[in-house]
Amino acid sequence: MDVILVYPVLFEIGSIEIYSYGVALVLAFITGIYFVSREAPAKGVSQDRVLDLSILIGISALIGSRLAYVILNWSYYAQDPSLIIGGVGGLSFHGGLVLAFLVSFWYVRRHNLPVGITADLIAPYVALGYAITRIGCFLNGCCYGKPSDLPWALPVSLTEEILRHPVQLYASVLNLFIFAGLLYIRDKKPFNGYVFVVYAGLYGLYRFVIEFFREEELLVSYFTLAQLVSLLMIAVSLLLIKFWPWGGESVKNEGYK
Repeated sequence: MDVILVYPVLFEIGSIEIYSYGVALVLAFITGIYFVSREAPAKGVSQDRVLDLSILIGISALIGSRLAYVILNWSYYAQDPSLIIGGVGGLSFHGGLVLAFLVSFWYVRRHNLPVGITADLIAPYVALGYAITRIGCFLNGCCYGKPSDLPWALPVSLTEEILRHPVQLYASVLNLFIFAGLLYIRDKKPFNGYVFVVYAGLYGLYRFVIEFFREEELLVSYFTLAQLVSLLMIAVSLLLIKFWPWGGESVKNEGYK
């Protein structure tokens, strides 16, 4: 194939290499902060608190993602623990989502922010940020798919001739649809927290399906660890929709401008 779309190093500033995935992470973070902070006042949420929360989410998501990845690949890092910090990068979204959720919940409760409203405010932009970072994965050549003979299959590096499912692009497009869907339902939600719970369920569904196209190690039968976690997310989301503890929060006086 003559066309190669993998650019791990996006550009250079002098001797400094600027990596595609890093640029995508920063862009996702800035985009999320911009929209969340802009919409916070209309939801009755302190803009300053939301900015602080966004920073905490970004930091905790990175830490959680890295920790989960290291734990899942401990046999590799146990040989040289210094690689945990200074080695080749690797992140697990599920780990980042869990730690970011726990830290966010603590912060929201500590500062008496409305839990459901704040979660609904942030959820769509988590999906948008995820879509952006998957573009970074595509350019970086990581998180690649299984070999494929489909017309749109692509190589994942400059040295590999095997054509694979561009699952990073599948992920980006699907999460853009999730983002659009969350924007659509947020003014029609039956209770505060609904948008966040729906996002968790949709992410679980998306991840469960797309894992069949990714080059991942199977854990149980035909399923990967990510698929098992995703099934749990779907189940918990369905239960929360039925028994959401903050379902009594009023949704009146809300609106996005």
